[in-house]
Amino acid sequence: MSCEYFADKGMKIDGNYWLVHPQTGEAWTDETVQDYYQTYETMQILQDEERFAYEKQTKLNEIKQAVFQKLNQEQWRVTKAQEHALSASLAGDESAVTDANSKLATLLEEREALRKASDKAELTLCEITTQAELDTFMFDVNISQ
Repeated sequence: MSCEYFADKGMKIDGNYWLVHPQTGEAWTDETVQDYYQTYETMQILQDEERFAYEKQTKLNEIKQAVFQKLNQEQWRVTKAQEHALSASLAGDESAVTDANSKLATLLEEREALRKASDKAELTLCEITTQAELDTFMFDVNISQ
């Protein structure tokens, strides 16, 4: 927000006027006004840095959660492919075993590609240093190979 001093109204801090210093309760002087400006600016910088770190961590958690959910939602496909491979193996049908194993391998490759994309996105996110970069950062779990 903002911070301004007016001799007749006092210090305007984030839209509210203070006739006295909010922490000490004493009247404003040139020295206390300057001290408060410096303290206010420092607090704004710290708040911005904390907000940026929080937003980065939130995006990181969102990536992890989205990948976890996607992998869990798709687990049934792996189980089904494993069952088909086992069924074909028990039946002694080598061509069906080969086909089922091929489908299983494809599913596992897709899952690994998602994990790698997630790892890459997390590294990219960690390297972001500005709010503008963070605002434009996107990750979609629906990747295609």
